[in-house]
Amino acid sequence: MSADVERKYEVRLRSRRVQKELDDLRGIEYERVIARLRALAFDPRPRGCEKIFGDIYRIRVGDIRIIYCIGESDRRVDVGAVRRRSEKTYKDIDDLF
Repeated sequence: MSADVERKYEVRLRSRRVQKELDDLRGIEYERVIARLRALAFDPRPRGCEKIFGDIYRIRVGDIRIIYCIGESDRRVDVGAVRRRSEKTYKDIDDLF
């Protein structure tokens, strides 16, 4: 088996709200975010990711932030938010998970 297959994580959207946040993106922004979400399946801690606290991380895609939690035991990445950077971006993050 290759290392990529062994390291693969399942990437899931945590709620319908996250799906709506994704659906609200258009064009190249949508494509870039989807590409980054797919890449999380192989590397949940890519270069440039930032640990917020605990197992919660964020990555930047332009002015959009993807906030997610890594579950090592079940090899899963739960996406809690896909938001434009603003004052509210990081508000109540602990409630997302």
